Amino acid sequence: MKKEWLYAVGLVCLVSACTGTPQSSADDELCSIDVAGAMEKPAELKLSELGSDVRYVPLETTDSCLVGGSPNILLLDKEIVVFSRQTCFIFDKESGKFLSKVGHLGDDPEAYSTAAPTYNDVNGLLYFMRRPGKLQKYDLQGNYRGGVTIPTPPDSPSDFSFTDSVIIGRYGNIVGDNGRALLLFNEAGELIDTVPSLLPVLPNRGVDDINSISVKKQGNAGIILTTFKSGDASASVAGIPFLWKSDNKIRYKENFNDTIYTVSGNELTPYIAFSTGKWHWGAEARTESKDNEKRFLVGCIFETDHTVFFQCIRGLYTDEPETFNGIYDRKANTTRMYAEKEGIKDDLTGFMAFHPKACSAQGEYGMIIDAGEVMTWLEENPEAAENEKLSALKELTDDSNPVVIITVPK
Repeated sequence: MKKEWLYAVGLVCLVSACTGTPQSSADDELCSIDVAGAMEKPAELKLSELGSDVRYVPLETTDSCLVGGSPNILLLDKEIVVFSRQTCFIFDKESGKFLSKVGHLGDDPEAYSTAAPTYNDVNGLLYFMRRPGKLQKYDLQGNYRGGVTIPTPPDSPSDFSFTDSVIIGRYGNIVGDNGRALLLFNEAGELIDTVPSLLPVLPNRGVDDINSISVKKQGNAGIILTTFKSGDASASVAGIPFLWKSDNKIRYKENFNDTIYTVSGNELTPYIAFSTGKWHWGAEARTESKDNEKRFLVGCIFETDHTVFFQCIRGLYTDEPETFNGIYDRKANTTRMYAEKEGIKDDLTGFMAFHPKACSAQGEYGMIIDAGEVMTWLEENPEAAENEKLSALKELTDDSNPVVIITVPK
């Protein structure tokens, strides 16, 4: 079996290194988030730290919009995009009314390979990956709007973001014969530029080098762990944002790197640095499987004007890794952290713990939860169920679509 196959399935995690001291830019003053200090005094996180209020949006349930298992969401200006493994639906963000089904899996000219879209806020379209080298475009009404050829087959980026004239793709597995971190191209499928990997190249591995493979879910991240007969290990991470837009600028974050960068052309400028102190896990040690039980992998990041929500995984290569949620308050310049399994206490309405799964350009945080879980919680907490804000949840049945919970920006 070819070595390239290993990288294609994410068995080697290649990541950005940041071992020096980041320099601030003229536009963005470098921000430091004190992870190490916050971990010395873990404190329960509260939903009021993320928003001033919270809304509950039961999604309309019809035969035309049955949401699949383990769904995820995008929060747009007026819509909620709900996607699972095979389907993508659009619902009204205020009422939860079903609006449209978007595209389909398959091999025909308009089909895509995965139902997980990326939203382009410049033209208002959803982009879906069509392997091996194409993006399929749909509008929010479900109409096909053509495709974009990715100009570097056979390797294609796994994440995308958009400016007025450029599509930026992030490579999930950067190997020696690739050497790229980011790809810049346009709607005509023309290559504009590439951004080289910041990493030292890892050695090629073959199937015979592998000792074991396991799959884990840590917070919002899906992780494929591979251990090798040499004693080394690697982690391929998916399901979390690596490219996103804030303040109309593209941000970029890679594994085993404690820095978020602003992407400008083919340049990366340090924007936020996570100060992990004694828990620092740099790229130079990213394959070490021994003596790293305390090291932190800074994972999922959601950013608003007021806060930065993030997750850290400790002991990634151990049998029992732990995930911690963190909230950085931009105005107060404070950082608080707590175990992710405890969630964020809903001190606004007294509902079940909040686990952020998405963030909007308007500063909202969102979570999607199965209707059955909501019904069980209401039965177990009848006193809280009397809260008027939870009244819409009393209409749920066993066959109902999930509920989306959305914070109101401060």
